[in-house]
Amino acid sequence: MARETWGSRVGFVAASIGSAVGLGNIWMFPMRAGLYGGAAFLVPYLVLLFTVGVVGLTVEWTLGRSTKGGPIEAFAKALPGGKYLGILVNIIMIMIFAFYSLVLGWILRYFIATLTGELTKANPGAFFDALAFSKEALLWQFIVIAITVGIVAMGVQKGIERANKIMMPALFVLLIMLTIRSVTLPNAYEGLKFYLLPDWSKMMSGKTWMIALSQMFFSLSVLGTTMVVYGSYLKESDDIPLSAIATAFGDTAVAVTAGFLIFPAVFSFGVEPTAGPGLVFVTLPMVFQKMPGGIFFGMLFFLLLIFAGLSSTVSMLEVYVDSAITKLNMSRKNASVLLGLATFLVGAPSALSPSYFDWIANISTVYIGPLGALIAALALIRLGIEKAYEELRKGALIEVPEAWKPWVKYLYPIVIIVIYISQFVLG
Repeated sequence: MARETWGSRVGFVAASIGSAVGLGNIWMFPMRAGLYGGAAFLVPYLVLLFTVGVVGLTVEWTLGRSTKGGPIEAFAKALPGGKYLGILVNIIMIMIFAFYSLVLGWILRYFIATLTGELTKANPGAFFDALAFSKEALLWQFIVIAITVGIVAMGVQKGIERANKIMMPALFVLLIMLTIRSVTLPNAYEGLKFYLLPDWSKMMSGKTWMIALSQMFFSLSVLGTTMVVYGSYLKESDDIPLSAIATAFGDTAVAVTAGFLIFPAVFSFGVEPTAGPGLVFVTLPMVFQKMPGGIFFGMLFFLLLIFAGLSSTVSMLEVYVDSAITKLNMSRKNASVLLGLATFLVGAPSALSPSYFDWIANISTVYIGPLGALIAALALIRLGIEKAYEELRKGALIEVPEAWKPWVKYLYPIVIIVIYISQFVLG
């Protein structure tokens, strides 16, 4: 069976940005920027983005294109026991999609409640408490998985690429519309000061740099999974370095702009700006209730989150659907449906049990998940840095510096290990 490829460079970049952009861009990035000094957080983030994040994307795309396979195929060609390491990261991706689909299900329910006007009459805290871990949440989780299965089943070009070509421009348009409304609210200036006024003492803190590094690294979906698969769909004429820069820029543009949306709005109405997940499900709905035209802007906000979430769930499911197609010789449609159902079975308990939700989220994103990036880096090194460098240069419109080779071979794996250890040290 001939391997699918991207129809265009624009489609590939849109899908890659879609994979990188997720719910964490909308609330996690602004929250951390606020906690760690505003501009004093943004400066380290941007420095690390273009010295580490872009390199990470080139590593995983180069590995995928050179091996023409996802994690199982790529790791097996390079590492002893690589096949089983590939299976491990596939299992981790199932777990990530399993709990992520529940959160996106909550957001879909909020969108419907805003659309019907139900949320404007409800107490946001009570509304979320009734929804969060319930049989109703299970239904919305199933709907999210079904939508994702439908997109992935249509294929790389007709499904994933086409969906992201629609969702990503729509996401940017919605984000800009909402941001313009937010910065024109009364007292919005206080929110902008909170977000942008630098606390330079925090910039000198090692913790600020580590948090920025962790946020940047995982925001780009550099986990040895999705980006390896997406890289395997690249043609030799496709430009990896420029695509990496474009993807990093697009992902960061969403995250930074989200801060201009959220902080002016919450400060304008005197509510807590660092509420974590509650920012989306309790704090902002309170803001929309008080804001003139709040029903309309609340609807746009939750639609924005749906696009951000779906673009990520599509990339998650594609990781192990690709493995089933290549290793089990399954058709794309059968693999999408069967693995979608398997994901639902794994994730269903998270819709009913907060403790299970915490367990599956921590195992997949903190304790094991980040190791996928290290495995991908080691696989590329084992295949040969010189060979990888020549692969990277194919189709490149810009000259890739020779420094890429020692950076990837020595410094990049150390950075991944430091990020992994820091999550346990910093909490």
